[in-house]
Amino acid sequence: MSHVYAPLEQRQLLANAALVIAATGVAVQSTLISHFPAYATYMPHVKMAFEAALVGGLADWFAVTAIFRRPLNLPIPHTAIIPTNQERIAATIGVFVQSNFLTEDAIRRSCSRYNLSGEMAQWLEKETNATKLSREIGIIAPRVLQFFRHHAVEDFVQRNIVEWIKASESNLLTAQMLQAIFNNGNHQQAFQFVLEQLDDWLTKNPQQARELLTPFVDAIMGAVLSKLRSALGNDAQGVTSLIVGGLTAFAKPEVRKSADQLMSNLGEMLNIEQKIIDRIISLTHEIRQDPNHTFRRKLDELAKHYIGVLSVDSPESKRFNAFKDEMINSPDVVAFFGSIVVSIREAIQKDLNSTNPAILVSVRDALMMLGRNLAQDTQLQKDVNQGITDAACFITTAYSDNIIDFIGHQVRSWESEKMVREIEKAVGGDLQMIRLNGTLVGGLIGLVLSFL
Repeated sequence: MSHVYAPLEQRQLLANAALVIAATGVAVQSTLISHFPAYATYMPHVKMAFEAALVGGLADWFAVTAIFRRPLNLPIPHTAIIPTNQERIAATIGVFVQSNFLTEDAIRRSCSRYNLSGEMAQWLEKETNATKLSREIGIIAPRVLQFFRHHAVEDFVQRNIVEWIKASESNLLTAQMLQAIFNNGNHQQAFQFVLEQLDDWLTKNPQQARELLTPFVDAIMGAVLSKLRSALGNDAQGVTSLIVGGLTAFAKPEVRKSADQLMSNLGEMLNIEQKIIDRIISLTHEIRQDPNHTFRRKLDELAKHYIGVLSVDSPESKRFNAFKDEMINSPDVVAFFGSIVVSIREAIQKDLNSTNPAILVSVRDALMMLGRNLAQDTQLQKDVNQGITDAACFITTAYSDNIIDFIGHQVRSWESEKMVREIEKAVGGDLQMIRLNGTLVGGLIGLVLSFL
């Protein structure tokens, strides 16, 4: 099997062959004269051409070799330029990258040439691309979730979250969150959307709504309602039974029918839970229909009140933080929220491990929708491009020194021989052609000078 030479080796063989030919020409000069006396007149010109070619070839061989290593391993000064100046090369590369690539002007100039968000939008709105990206997410996500299933990792994350919540001033965080939600007025649109969805569902599913709300009403007001029902029931039902009993004994049939209806109505009146639930359903519809409803105004007033009192060291703030501490110090509460997180994680993991994950279908559709909406909104594209540019400028400005230190460290950590080989592979082929040209140009110059 014949050896296949790499481009560097091929050009090195070519340059070496030219040098050998030049040396051979110089060596056989006297032999050529003795064998070809008829050409003795031209031999001085040929000899000078070979000698000049040899000198030029050797000079360029020395120069090229000295860049990478010591010629013939001789300790000649200013040779092995790259390995002996590795530290300076590392610093120079760092400065070059910093001054030419990591400046704000260079980044803004480069970013202005491309519509990054537009290209991203066009890429995302294609189903094949969105499907490919969602599949990549489907490959990565289970591995991330699997990592958090380790007991040690789970405990570490939970412990740090609990410590962070304990150390945080929850009153200030809550006040800032409320301020962000209520200050610009957009909360009313979100509130209206929730009301519309809730009202539509309650209208279509009244019985399910009552079954769903009954346990909550009982949990909140069960004891009070029981006492009220008992107080009203015993007295009212006793008196009513006495009246109805007398009527049914002596009255006409139509009167007895009215008395029975009275007893039935009294039973419905005592069913206070259903009255409360029906009022909640009707109140939801009223608030939805009336943009100036009292509940909306009270909601804004309540939010403003709590933004104010939770932003300072008030009794409300102290009670809020005390409640937070009581909750976070309860093992049952922590275990409850931890179980919710685990359940969600396991459900996601189960879906992602199925043959046709519904989550990835939703992710694909969301990516395509994002691409379509972004492609249609040129102003948003400009804003996103500006945000990307500003973020890139901030990162490079804030961390350019760290980037330079990283580049310099990497260059310094390279083995000298390995670095020389890599650089020689990159530019060595052209340097070998310089050797060849030096040999040929030297021979041509020697030939010309021989006639002067």
